[in-house]
Amino acid sequence: MTAPWTRRIVVDLLHPVDGSGWHEAELLPGTVGFRWSGPGRLSTLRAPAPPGAGRAEALLVLQPGEAPPDIAVFLNGRPVAAAPRRLGAFGVLDIAWDAAAMAGGTLAEFWFQPARMIQLPAPGQRMRSVGFRLSTLTIEATEDGPEAGSEAAALLLGRRLLAERLPVATGRARLVLSRDGAEMHLEGARLGPTALPRLTVALGGLDDALEVALAPPGGAALRVTLRGGGGLALPGGLSPRDAVLLLRLLAALPEAFGRGVDAAEGALPEVAADWRRRLGALSAAAGVALAVALSDGPDPLAGDPGLGFGWPA
Repeated sequence: MTAPWTRRIVVDLLHPVDGSGWHEAELLPGTVGFRWSGPGRLSTLRAPAPPGAGRAEALLVLQPGEAPPDIAVFLNGRPVAAAPRRLGAFGVLDIAWDAAAMAGGTLAEFWFQPARMIQLPAPGQRMRSVGFRLSTLTIEATEDGPEAGSEAAALLLGRRLLAERLPVATGRARLVLSRDGAEMHLEGARLGPTALPRLTVALGGLDDALEVALAPPGGAALRVTLRGGGGLALPGGLSPRDAVLLLRLLAALPEAFGRGVDAAEGALPEVAADWRRRLGALSAAAGVALAVALSDGPDPLAGDPGLGFGWPA
């Protein structure tokens, strides 16, 4: 009997990667390619991943006699199990997560934080700060995913329609983080036909609740609340189209936040992880509300598609 087919995703760090906190790719003669983590203690790596629970193997390049390094790993803002072991001349970091870590998306955003950094000379250059050498990251699911969709064509058409008729963009994100609050400054955002050269997204709230205020320079804020039980409260007075645009933007905030972490030097992983987890819950709630609005609400495509977003006065 043929064993069930398992999809594996392999990220080879010899090639360009989607992430930050990595030095230039290097090649060991006759063996494998790798990148040193650094110069900061936080290195990020994004890759597609199956929904649900999963596992990954990070292949580490070691020196003879070197013990596998101690590395803390976060996935989409959640700390996950990471156990190092030696495999021949290499080290392996076994990473595992439950379904909650991949809830609401198929993009896995890994954060790696080694326990220590060292100073080593770069090839032909001065000293540099490095953590560990990562060669490949192999990702796979550990539970059966959904069956192949019989309505895949409709799904693809829906995504294309949303992208063309109800476009949103988060642009480039800059972060200001603390334990009590956070701000994302989005440059080049878009809500439908309305370009937003600058948009400030302020985050706050206690416990499991999340309060979000979105405001352009000098403009009134749109306030969104995610309650502890998962209920999402949008501001009143929005047209059906503008409500859908806002929901789409909220759903995209976790990825924008992750790319903001790339540019945030010295970001504390624990603080960033807490806000990343809460934004993940916001994105999931926005996705549910978006599905309800598109299936049961008024037609968001009715009316003039060129009309600007109705920002409150």
